Amino acid sequence: MRGAAITLIVFLGAALPAQAQWKPDRPIEIVAPSGPGGTTDRTARVIARILATHKLVDVPVNVVNKPGGSGTIGLNYLNQHPGNGHYMVIATTGSISNHIMGVIPYNHNDFTSLAMLFDEYLAVAVRADSPLKGGTDLVSRLKQSPDAVSFGVSTSIGGANHTTLMVCLRAAGIDIKRLKTAVFPGGAASTAALLGGHVDAINTAPGNMSEHFKAGKLRTLAISAPKRIGGAFSTVPTWREQGVPADAASWRGLMGPKGMTAAQVAYWDRVLAAMVKTDDWKKDLVDNYWDEGYADSRGAKKRLDEEYAEYKAILTELGAA
Repeated sequence: MRGAAITLIVFLGAALPAQAQWKPDRPIEIVAPSGPGGTTDRTARVIARILATHKLVDVPVNVVNKPGGSGTIGLNYLNQHPGNGHYMVIATTGSISNHIMGVIPYNHNDFTSLAMLFDEYLAVAVRADSPLKGGTDLVSRLKQSPDAVSFGVSTSIGGANHTTLMVCLRAAGIDIKRLKTAVFPGGAASTAALLGGHVDAINTAPGNMSEHFKAGKLRTLAISAPKRIGGAFSTVPTWREQGVPADAASWRGLMGPKGMTAAQVAYWDRVLAAMVKTDDWKKDLVDNYWDEGYADSRGAKKRLDEEYAEYKAILTELGAA
């Protein structure tokens, strides 16, 4: 009897690790809650490419664009697959700010935090033929008439592009409630609108305007970073350099549907930790002007909790909560 018990214990001990393992057995879907182009879409495609190139997963990885509803459509789509580790969404500030503003009925706690990936600073740009030459010109114009300049942002009111602009202009003494703001489905769309003369200025990621900036089609007035960023934008002054006491960042992360198992989360912790160590990922950070900020599932949950509290304070102050 004692021998049988020992055999059973040995059998269970061998079986438990196997039961704890999980890996995808069908294609992965990375949901970009925005249109093609822009940081959110680009992030999804960079992840998909690196996972495939380095064979970090054994199944195909597909990017699915679900724009609209201030990111709500993408989150609703993810919610249709509870407990399924084959689906994930690019998490943005809209994942938390939309709940604070009452746009969506759920926030990051209704999903599974998987990773925080990077921070990103945003820049105000105008067309090359604009009379605005710098951030001080913009502030001067807006102090005279807050609705004198129309701004394009993506992908929602309360999203990172909108909120960082409000933080910086409010610090400059502008009546932000009177600003003219148009919302576009992605950074590429807002940049195209600026080039087409549909808005006077945009606040977006440097990577979204880099090509046009280098070609001399756009002029970048100020960036929301605490210090100047490198590359082609090394000559662009920060808001602080131009007398505005503010800086603000956007970020991108990954969330899975609610109800994911510990084994599924552990799998993605291992895979994503390997991904951010690749030279390809590090190169993409530099090429896209992204500031490395990886955190695993536990660190991401902590960061999202902190971001929620910070954005609630900001949006309440702006009267948008």
